[in-house]
Amino acid sequence: MTHFPKANNIIVSSLFVLLCSELNGQKVEFNGQIAGWGTVNSSPAFQTGVRFIPKLTWEIPAGKKFKFDGELSADTYVSYLHPHDSTATVDLSADLYRFWLRFSGERFEIRAGLQKINFGSASMLRPLMWFDRIDPRDPLRLTKGVYGIQGKYFFKNNANIWLWILYGNKNTKGWETIPSEYKRPETGGRIQLPIPRGEMAFSYHNREAEFPSTWQPPVTGSRTFTEERFGYDIKVDLGVGIWLESAITHQKQDEISPFTRAATIGADYTFGIINGLNITAEQMFYTSSDKAFSKGENLSFTGLSAGFPLSIITRINGIVFYDWKNKGLYRFANLSFTFDKLALNIIGFWNPEKFSLFNYGTGPNLFAGFGGQVMVVYNY
Repeated sequence: MTHFPKANNIIVSSLFVLLCSELNGQKVEFNGQIAGWGTVNSSPAFQTGVRFIPKLTWEIPAGKKFKFDGELSADTYVSYLHPHDSTATVDLSADLYRFWLRFSGERFEIRAGLQKINFGSASMLRPLMWFDRIDPRDPLRLTKGVYGIQGKYFFKNNANIWLWILYGNKNTKGWETIPSEYKRPETGGRIQLPIPRGEMAFSYHNREAEFPSTWQPPVTGSRTFTEERFGYDIKVDLGVGIWLESAITHQKQDEISPFTRAATIGADYTFGIINGLNITAEQMFYTSSDKAFSKGENLSFTGLSAGFPLSIITRINGIVFYDWKNKGLYRFANLSFTFDKLALNIIGFWNPEKFSLFNYGTGPNLFAGFGGQVMVVYNY
């Protein structure tokens, strides 16, 4: 399988960079990341691969109080996959990863293009994972971006307002299982307010979803429907960090559950033992139902992470998830060595063969069953 960015994206990117090079007072940097890995597990596959993410950033002053800055990066990789029960395949991909331009001042910013949008107080089980798919177990914390325009305004009391318009996003994002009708803009916003010892926020998003032509079972009514999302989160520091993150989604379509609710409560604390042992715990409740607050199909997940440094360059982290309905236990550990530009991750995992969490791909799940991964990362 091979994917390459559209030619017009490459042309526009090249012209923009060439124009930037003629401006005075600019700051241009070229850096990136190279990662190589090998993964083996008990069931579906062995995989090895290399990922290269080159990144170009620039900053252009616009008077004394304003500036333009931007980022252009690509996600390119090649991987060799050998399932135990079928023939080996080679996957070569090259896509835009980020391509945005931002105009900002002291109390505002407006950013347009392919960008990452994420927010919320939870760190592992996130009801407000609306636009990104960051896996807390991923050492690289990679996620695809969304096309759109996002504006933020920051008040003097640390309150801030976000507004966004997304357009042209054909694939699912976040927790979505049904993609958006990409020719219709998606709109939303968020307001964050300071409170004693913390902050709270309210979020909203509206989109038109469209069933794919391959949807099973066949859709008998309209293929498009309106979806609204409402979110609330709060985080306070009482010596122990405590947070609540919740979301309710209303899908105006008769063939699927019209309402879904998700809420996560969590806490974290760093103990003064073992060089600073950090513990984070989260509990997520999920319900789909016919009415906004009626009983329905319930799911419940618990997440627990722990980490501490063994030395200046060495750290060990572990994450455990438990799926209470399906009795699934997910275990993950990472021993990492971090140098100036080089990092080595030695990863072990022991998971169910069938995933209920963080399973967005269509191919073999490389973290199903038990196994390990070695990953080398170079940042330049």
